[in-house]
Amino acid sequence: MNRRHALRTLSALPLLAAVPWRSAWSNGYPTTVAALRTAREVEMRVHYRYTAFGQKARQEGYLGIAYLFAAFGSAEFIHAGNFGRILARLNVEVAPIQRPEFQVGTTRENLLVAANGEADSVENFYPRLLERIAHEGHDDAMTAVRFAWETEKQHRDKIRQIQRWSPAFFEQVATEIDRRSGQYFVCQVCGNTVNVVPTPRCPVCKTASTHFRHIEPPT
Repeated sequence: MNRRHALRTLSALPLLAAVPWRSAWSNGYPTTVAALRTAREVEMRVHYRYTAFGQKARQEGYLGIAYLFAAFGSAEFIHAGNFGRILARLNVEVAPIQRPEFQVGTTRENLLVAANGEADSVENFYPRLLERIAHEGHDDAMTAVRFAWETEKQHRDKIRQIQRWSPAFFEQVATEIDRRSGQYFVCQVCGNTVNVVPTPRCPVCKTASTHFRHIEPPT
């Protein structure tokens, strides 16, 4: 399930509120449960995809881009974990999500796929998801969605910076990314992805900077 397909699923959520399905639907948050299940699946699938994209970039010798995908994939995993923990607190079974089958192109092609996916996430998926669940008022769920939304904006903007020059000058851009990528750190609370740890707190989730973890560059 990609984000575009997930939006079609979200369009049916108001109908689900009237369906008595297991104990999850009697906890007062039926739309929130359905939305978080969808969002968790989407984020895990993106995590797997970015992991594969990073492996491809490493094989092609683009270590800076491979590192970028590794950092972004780590953030997506945190988003999925946040959604899963809220579902568990709502007495919803949280089953493992298996790695899906998907196509891996060249690194240049994979950047385009990632850019389109992040744009969909920022402009459509997360704002619509937040709109769907707002009426049920589950504060933790809305907070987790906002954390993911803010982080996806970072991903979108970073990939667009690369794409601005890559159509005509891909090799030069990739070489420059390898030279200047620096280090990546990811907040384990919200998925905030940065090159330098902010102090004293994460600007997205406001927790202490000690929650940032250094992402090891791929070797």
